[in-house]
Formats: sequence, structure tokens, C-alpha cells
Amino acid sequence: MIDWRKALRRLDGAYSVHTLKAYQSDFGLFALWCRRKRVPALPAAVETLVAYLGAEGTRLKPATMKHRLLAIRKIHQLCRLVDPTVDTEVDLAMRRIRRSQPSRPRQALGLTADLCDALIAVCPNDLIGLRDKVLVTVGFDTLCRRGELVALSIGDFTRKDNGRYSVLVRRAKNDPEGAGRTAHLSTRTSQFVDEWLLAIGTDSGPLLRPVYRTKALALYLEPLTVSRVLKKLASLAETPAPPGSNVSGHSLRVGAAQQLVLDGHGILKIMRVGGWRSMNVVARYVENVDVDVWQ
Repeated sequence: MIDWRKALRRLDGAYSVHTLKAYQSDFGLFALWCRRKRVPALPAAVETLVAYLGAEGTRLKPATMKHRLLAIRKIHQLCRLVDPTVDTEVDLAMRRIRRSQPSRPRQALGLTADLCDALIAVCPNDLIGLRDKVLVTVGFDTLCRRGELVALSIGDFTRKDNGRYSVLVRRAKNDPEGAGRTAHLSTRTSQFVDEWLLAIGTDSGPLLRPVYRTKALALYLEPLTVSRVLKKLASLAETPAPPGSNVSGHSLRVGAAQQLVLDGHGILKIMRVGGWRSMNVVARYVENVDVDVWQ
């Protein structure tokens, strides 16, 4: 019997922990389906894979099925088995899934400058409130993804001659080698960071930390915490934007990109500031910006 979990451990250090967990989860679900159908998952026959796509593709989104296929492909490659995902029948099965569920990607609500101000205004005057102000403003100024935001360390911040901070974003989803990019904070955000560092009494370790009672713990926040904080603040803020489920950990990045468009910046500058490599992604983020071209 092939131990696919042992094979997957060969990727330790070469891929992010998130990617490895996704591979394990996605292939594990495929293996469970095969076990129930009493067919081998390794090596998987093309007929098995087509049947799996046909059964699960009726209830799951095309993007989910794509991720499942990627995991199945990777496990077969690691086990040095023939890859069934490259077969034409599998490609046709995926095409049927995509055509049966035409949809546009659901975009997170963009938290532009005005909406961020509204969120900051409802932060309480305590340690959690100060931490949340830093989370909102640093996330907006740096255009960080939620995973990048919670990974920031105090040592990544450098004070410039004008009193504001520059931030080294060390690793991104599209930067696996960790070349990093530099972001710059506004005067207000830099002041919030100073207040936060003074309140927690340290100049090293994680920037954003969980707060227990009246103490900030020397631990990094989980990425999901960013989503929870933004949803919490959006539900408290009296804003014209719907404070519901479309606020996510990506809302600060989307909103900052939209704000740059509103401020008259071109897409190439937005790509540089946000560390994007695909113009298509940025175009999708900013397509909902209401710009009056006749002004």
C-alpha cells in the first residue's frame, strides 16, 4: 500500500504550510471517496477520476474541483505514478463542470479610505482597540494579504527621516523565495504603530498580537483573526457599505487598490505598490470603482 502522506512530507520546506495542508486535505477527500466506491486512489484510473469529477462537480465549485485535481496530480507525481489528470477525458470533465456553473469570482468588499476611517472610529479605547487600529491602517497602507499582515514583525519596520515607517513585507503568496517588497506607512498609521509599541512595551517580536485581558501576548495572530476583526468593526460602524459577509481579510487589499485608482494612480503603479504580477487580478479588483471620467 502506498503511503501518500509520507510522500507528501517530502515537500516540507519547499512549499508553504498552507499549501501542504491543502494538498493533504484535498487528496484525503479524494481517497475517502475512492474508499467508499471501493476503487484505488493510487494509482487512480482515468475512469475513476472522471466519475469523481462528475459526482462532486455537481455540488462543489469549479475552483474547488481544480484544487482537488492539483492535489491528485501532485501526489501521483510524488509517488512516481502515471498522472491521470492530464488525460483528455479529465479535461473534458472539468470543462463540463465550468460550463454548468458559470459565475464571476465573488469579490470582497473593498475597504477604501472613508470606510477604513469608519472602522477606526468604532475601535474602543483599550488595548484591543489600539491593536485593531494598527491592523486596519497597516493593512491598508501596505496592501498586505491577511497572511502577510499577521506575519509582520516589529523588526520589519524602519523609521524614515520624515518620522514615518517603511515596512519590509518579507514573503508573499507570489513570492515563495522571499525576496520581499517595501511598503510605506502614512503619518497617522505610523503614530498608531508608535502608540501600540509603547503600550505593549517591546521593540521586537510580532507586530499584531492576541490580547488577553490587559496584556498583549508575544504570539502572532492567526490569519483568520484579520477577517474576524474586520467583520466585527464593520458590523459596529455606521457606514453606507453593507457590513455583512462580503467583508473579509482581503477587503483592505482590495480597498487600497480601489483607493489608488480614485486618487488617479495608474495600474502599473498599483501593481508595484501591491506586489502584483498579474494585471488581470488588479483589473478585477478595481473594476467596481465608480470613477467619473468626464470630470
